[in-house]
Amino acid sequence: MRLFIAIDFDAAVKAALVDLQSQLRARCSSGTFSREGNLHLTLAFLGECDEAERVDAETAMDVGFEPFGLTIDGLGRFRGQGGDTWYAGLAKSSPLASLQSRLVRRLKSAGLPVDAHPFHPHVTLARRVESAASPWPCPPIQISVGRIVLMESHRLDGDLVYSPLAAKMARDTRP
Repeated sequence: MRLFIAIDFDAAVKAALVDLQSQLRARCSSGTFSREGNLHLTLAFLGECDEAERVDAETAMDVGFEPFGLTIDGLGRFRGQGGDTWYAGLAKSSPLASLQSRLVRRLKSAGLPVDAHPFHPHVTLARRVESAASPWPCPPIQISVGRIVLMESHRLDGDLVYSPLAAKMARDTRP
């Protein structure tokens, strides 16, 4: 199974991201747009890994975190030969960077396969986009992070679907 650990978004955040996708659709001639249910922020990509229970157990250890906020603050794109990948970018966040770093260290120390690419926090909106448009300013989108989710990526009737397998909640900080 193909696994990754992510921050999943609530319906309001996903609706705001879908609005950005609609604006992009209006400015491009073609592209493959992420399904609303698949919009997320990847923290650690494990790829093909048949150890979901072990990954779940390892993420429960030493990666506890307190709830924190994030802000999507702009659009960007990665240029590619088959078209560009457009994304919603996030403002710098120390709590996010710390959580991601601790998570990857824990998974690596447990001998689990973790993608080694540098962390560039973003939400993929569309791939293989053909457009002459440049990224444009967008209103900030506020995100409350209270859990991380172990997800499986699979095909269902030809569509790419991300299914949650387990979730880890932030520490309760109420008095």
